[in-house]
Amino acid sequence: MRQVKINSTTGSEIVSSADLKLFAKIDTTADDAIIARQITQARIWCENYISRDIVAKNRSYYLDETNGIFDIPFGPVATISSIHADGVALTHTNIGLDKETIELDNGYAQKVTVVYITAGLDDSLLQQAILQLATTYYENRVDWISGASINEAPTDVRDVLNSYKAMFL
Repeated sequence: MRQVKINSTTGSEIVSSADLKLFAKIDTTADDAIIARQITQARIWCENYISRDIVAKNRSYYLDETNGIFDIPFGPVATISSIHADGVALTHTNIGLDKETIELDNGYAQKVTVVYITAGLDDSLLQQAILQLATTYYENRVDWISGASINEAPTDVRDVLNSYKAMFL
């Protein structure tokens, strides 16, 4: 069993309400709270789709057991705060370009908990995906619109995010 938990969100959104209002041509301030929620929801959807943190977070990752080498989900990893197995602190080495692979110095371990901080991602493609998805959420705020069909997510948002997608098996 593997589990990932967000302990806290330490970063801020990479798309502002003003950015979305400009993108979607929204002139009113009446929906500012809704727009902020749509941005957050779009960002969370994007993070889950690509298995990467767009906004920096403090996370915990739990594994039943490991042979001593494992990948941490939702990078890029900024720092490893601690690694414990059955309550005992372990030493490790970070491997990989984004420090997402851990090699335990003592090898095999059980009941491993890793506490780490992600750096978050910020670039124009991610901002574009969030803008498009948040606009779709804003324009389709209800489940039923007479005479219209609603999709899960625009295909082009998936296409934009595919280059970031990581799989953890």
